[in-house]
Amino acid sequence: MSRQPRAFFALDFGAATTSAALVGHAGGRWRLLAHAAAPSSTDLDALLFGILDRVGRADAALLEFVSAREHPSTAELVADLVRLESRSSPPRRIAVLAGSRRQRRRLEEVAARAGWLVVGGSADADDPLALSRLVLAPDIHAVLLGADSSPAGDEKRHLPMLGALVAAAARRRPDLAVVLAGGAAIQESDFRGAGEHDRIPDAPKVATIAELVKEAQATAADTEDAEAIEDAGATADSAPEVASAQDLSPVADAVPVADLSPAADLSPAADSAPAAGPAQEPEQSVAVEGPPETSPESAFVAAPAHAAPAEIDDLAINGRDSVLLAPDAESGLPAGSALQQVLEGLRARSDESRVGIARSVRSLALLLDKSMEVVEVGIDGGLRCRAEPVGPGHRTVVASHVTMASGSFAPEDQSDEIIDAVLSWSTIAFDRYRLSDRLRDLRSSPWGEADGEGALLRLAAAKAAVARLVAATPEISAREMPDILIAAGGVWASTPPSVVALAMADLVRRPGVGRIACDQARLLGPLGAIADEEERRKMLKDLVEDVLLPLGSLILPAGIRQGRSAGRMRVTGETANSDIDLQPGGIWAVELPPGQTARADMEFRDSVRLGARARRFSMEVSGGLGGLFVDLRDIPLRLPDKADQKRATWETWQRAMWPEIDE
Repeated sequence: MSRQPRAFFALDFGAATTSAALVGHAGGRWRLLAHAAAPSSTDLDALLFGILDRVGRADAALLEFVSAREHPSTAELVADLVRLESRSSPPRRIAVLAGSRRQRRRLEEVAARAGWLVVGGSADADDPLALSRLVLAPDIHAVLLGADSSPAGDEKRHLPMLGALVAAAARRRPDLAVVLAGGAAIQESDFRGAGEHDRIPDAPKVATIAELVKEAQATAADTEDAEAIEDAGATADSAPEVASAQDLSPVADAVPVADLSPAADLSPAADSAPAAGPAQEPEQSVAVEGPPETSPESAFVAAPAHAAPAEIDDLAINGRDSVLLAPDAESGLPAGSALQQVLEGLRARSDESRVGIARSVRSLALLLDKSMEVVEVGIDGGLRCRAEPVGPGHRTVVASHVTMASGSFAPEDQSDEIIDAVLSWSTIAFDRYRLSDRLRDLRSSPWGEADGEGALLRLAAAKAAVARLVAATPEISAREMPDILIAAGGVWASTPPSVVALAMADLVRRPGVGRIACDQARLLGPLGAIADEEERRKMLKDLVEDVLLPLGSLILPAGIRQGRSAGRMRVTGETANSDIDLQPGGIWAVELPPGQTARADMEFRDSVRLGARARRFSMEVSGGLGGLFVDLRDIPLRLPDKADQKRATWETWQRAMWPEIDE
């Protein structure tokens, strides 16, 4: 017997961890049958063989049913079953150039939010030689030259020199992708005729600094702007007229960049439409039909999360083909999101896992009719994403996401700020040099020392990474507490559920009541690679309870006044029956198992904010592996200034949730 299998592998390839899951259609719906994770160096077939062997030992009839074979061979199933894959994109570096320091800082912020490692320079602070060294560095994969939509003053005066400089670098480095943002698009003419027929036959791939500046001077001289190189700029009167952002059009042969906006993600047709020019507003809402009924015969299509290959290594670009026009750094809602979309499409892999997570979260928000927020932390970066249904009937969704290389729990570039951040969250007294060495060890061996002091260091590094993501996304923090807050990423895998919930409460602090969950099997990324929105939501409808492992519920009121007692709370349920005296500044965990609900009645001494302002509240809460958490600490947290007192405070809160750490 041999029919179409009713199972597939969902694979998430991270920089440190490979996660694999077997999903099968049984009992009228898709189910998570088994999952496992291993270091990325582990042989994949061996990992899949182990998963199938476990399922076969536990329920051989189930394996026969989902594989549609009698007495299936494990080796054959490993080779034959469909694989739905997502991968983490490795960090890449972009050089940001601008005419002014103000514009450079704005462009650097947008590029960092798109997941790039960023270095930058500006014509008003750096000379042409320094800027040349910047763009010719061998670890630079792309150059972003940007200006306001209608540049003026010094910014306008420096554009001819910067355009000639970048064009000269592009001639010498055909692998270099160039993005011209905002008013810098007027310099696109500098890149015309930079194809193979214009190159010196035996020219080296990377020019010397002197050669580059000389070539840039010659190019500027041809356009009557040679003095821009030698004097660090021409007069404003000699600069050509700059087109507005609305007049920008993509280069005819420009590299296609996928539309990463929520509008594109919530429409099946938009997933396959390339967008090389200015993007639509990422905050735009679109109507989506309800999910169709699940059918085991409806085949999903595993497709790239982007419309066209976007890996820089895969881009066959040179001359004009290497130039991409983009909106300025203020376009979109929030400001810069339109340019962020273009830069992310240029950086990310075609099957980027973090883009897949963002897609899945948007689909879940519509499916569950709840606001969703996810914080993902990995070795090569992090993600913060929010999606919520809005409008009549809640058939539209508003979503935004930010991917950052600095969201890594062990960044490659260890600045003083990163070291200070980890120290501020650590319950262990490290000196700076020892901590720097430990973080390098953690990056090179992320699976090493996952207990004892190593577990505490891993937690502090993860919380510091989440704090950086939170600081970079004020537009998300300004919204209300989400109905469901999701922790994702391999860094949480070895951490107790109660400690993960505490970390989320420490970092994502907004008054309200919400549930905390974890993407334990790392299915959000692979499921986001399903190209068709209907098929994606259909799959998530069946798998939502398997995807979101419940950690518990969080009650976080604001406006608690200091005193002996803030009030009382009574929890009543099938197994829960607690009466708690609420002390200001404390946090409590009430045992409430997964799958159970309870009624929480709270009466405060003074009115507080918990969705609304009042003294009495009554709400239904859901259980989880960590239970019900009641957090009466300040918003934002108030901590002692002295380092030893701050460590003691963290340890007090943490030990209540993690008493086994010393065992």
